[in-house]
Amino acid sequence: MTGISSAAETAKTIQELLTAPPPDLPDSIQAQKLDQLRRIFSKLIESQQLTFSSLTDSSLPVDKKEDPPKSQAAAGASHKWNVWLKKQHAKFIKQLCHEVRCGKQTALRTFMGVIASTPVQLINTCQISHELMEKLLTALVDSYGEDDGNGVVPEYMLELLQNEFCIYRDVQYFLMKCMRQVANSLGAGEKEDEQDDMNGTRAENLLRILIKLDVAFDQDDLKPENVKLNSGGMNSRGNGTCSNYLFLPPSYSNDEIVKEEDHDIDDNDDDDDDGHEHDESHDSDSEESSSPNKKRKLNPSNSKISKVKYIAWQSVKGHRNALQQCTLAILKVPNIPNRTMKQFLLHLPTNILPLVPNPLRFADFCTRAYDMGGVTSILALHSLYILMTQHGLEYPNFYSSLYNLIESNVFYAKYRTRFFKLLVKCLSGSQMLPAYLVASFCKRLCKCAICAPPSGALFVLALVSNLLRKYGECACIIHRNGNELNDPFDASERDPAKSRAIESSLWELNALEKHYHPAVSSMAKGCGVEDEKVLLHDLDQFLLHTYKSLFEQEKKRGNNKRKEKVPLTFQRPKSLFVAGDFFDGIFDFPCKS
Repeated sequence: MTGISSAAETAKTIQELLTAPPPDLPDSIQAQKLDQLRRIFSKLIESQQLTFSSLTDSSLPVDKKEDPPKSQAAAGASHKWNVWLKKQHAKFIKQLCHEVRCGKQTALRTFMGVIASTPVQLINTCQISHELMEKLLTALVDSYGEDDGNGVVPEYMLELLQNEFCIYRDVQYFLMKCMRQVANSLGAGEKEDEQDDMNGTRAENLLRILIKLDVAFDQDDLKPENVKLNSGGMNSRGNGTCSNYLFLPPSYSNDEIVKEEDHDIDDNDDDDDDGHEHDESHDSDSEESSSPNKKRKLNPSNSKISKVKYIAWQSVKGHRNALQQCTLAILKVPNIPNRTMKQFLLHLPTNILPLVPNPLRFADFCTRAYDMGGVTSILALHSLYILMTQHGLEYPNFYSSLYNLIESNVFYAKYRTRFFKLLVKCLSGSQMLPAYLVASFCKRLCKCAICAPPSGALFVLALVSNLLRKYGECACIIHRNGNELNDPFDASERDPAKSRAIESSLWELNALEKHYHPAVSSMAKGCGVEDEKVLLHDLDQFLLHTYKSLFEQEKKRGNNKRKEKVPLTFQRPKSLFVAGDFFDGIFDFPCKS
């Protein structure tokens, strides 16, 4: 009777806690109810009163010992009890999802605890429930937003997810697999309507979650750390715990290293299933990932090579494939807001392209972003440059698009330093640029420098000086006489080959010689005519210049020369405005007798 009364009390407690809360119930009380439900269901799962054998086809019981034979009535009662508990657990998850959509941090922590206490049991380990992970991700993606209800998941929710949940490598893997499924369900390619705008916001949430993931770089990053094995063998949480996995992956001894026959290794494997094992050599995937879309034959002389079998979420190849698949799936969704697309373009060249097995799969996205113009093109330049120089992407219009990005407003843009660094690489990294192209860039840069701040003008003069000395055939544009009136250069021409810059002259240098800043003026006088023994300018130093640094530099120079007096006008002004001005007489200065 004890078991029956205990079950009855548990059922009563669960029903009371699952009762719909009144509208005026404090958030703290609702959070306590949900956490109490989590503890109850966790104990039921640990005692195997609640089982989820339908979560995956590969689910197997932890304990292989046969249970004592039960009577038919007892087995039927246990089955009914388990079915009822499953229904109540589903209601519990539904309430958690609603709270997560409302931006409740306590609900997100509770959901994390549910996932940690509801593993999928495998033969020799446990793994995260893909079903629960997908429900959590869907709740975050379908967030109601903050006060304005724009559907954008609050940043504090993503920070909590990153700091307390995404530190686990298996969580990262299953999150990426679920992100791919959620992105594919958003219906990319449909007609533009209100639903597409909502899908764009959901894809924005997915990208923001993806940016928070610190994906493993090599197989060493996936090794379990601070492992603590269970003294009593395997339990509901697996063989033990570690600091970088939610569920400790299996470890293999030397006698479990298998001999594989000669075979091909294909990096572009898009069909990895959760829980399947991968063969990984100890030299990692560095050579494989550097040659996308190619198959590498193993050495025929070694017909058998030692390989270690890893579960997909324990394998760096599995993580890389999951990263590539989920990222491409998200980018297919239309109407992703520009604010998040800019963040992703900053993230792409350093955190995704070096990791994915086939970076050229992102070529279409990068070229579309590069052709959009403005800040988006500036941010896409880095990724496109990597694809061209490291992965053999052919993009004939690259320099034409780069030429059109150089405008006066780029000197005031937020990412100007990033753009100028890449501009230097593109123009100085190749020895095969034609003279007309270099002349066009020099001409366009000097025209923009006239309206640029002093820091930008100094950088342009240093870059143009280096280019003119590096490409001697362009020296004619500084030795040819000319002015703005008879300049053959066509500033409105978008094709540098047709701009006729090589037929023009850099009369802009004469204008910069009269610049109000002495450093710009002196540098313009010697631009391109330096002695051959003079070293090229260190452009990285010029990128550090700002208004503040230039002011401090002049201030320091003045102190060194002990200039106590600043040169002033020889006539004392009587007012702020000159005589005859409309505002003359409003702000008059008192005259001292």
